[in-house]
Amino acid sequence: MTQDDILETIRTTLSLAPGRVNVTMPIEEVVNDSMDVVELIAVLGETYQVSIEPSKMNHIKTIGDIIAYVLANQGTAEGRAGMAAF
Repeated sequence: MTQDDILETIRTTLSLAPGRVNVTMPIEEVVNDSMDVVELIAVLGETYQVSIEPSKMNHIKTIGDIIAYVLANQGTAEGRAGMAAF
């Protein structure tokens, strides 16, 4: 799994055009509502075996933050190890 893989998963999940998403982009620019956030958390969790608690999303501001969190927590049962960085 690479940063590009996660970026593609985000793009596909949120039905964004190729090239529309980059790591510095704020989350608010790619999600339309809270249902998009819930869907994204579910897809990332299932795809990369990581648990992202919705309350932790307050600490995640950019697409890059999401990617860093998934990379740091892939395969963890709790998905909390890398949250200390936020």
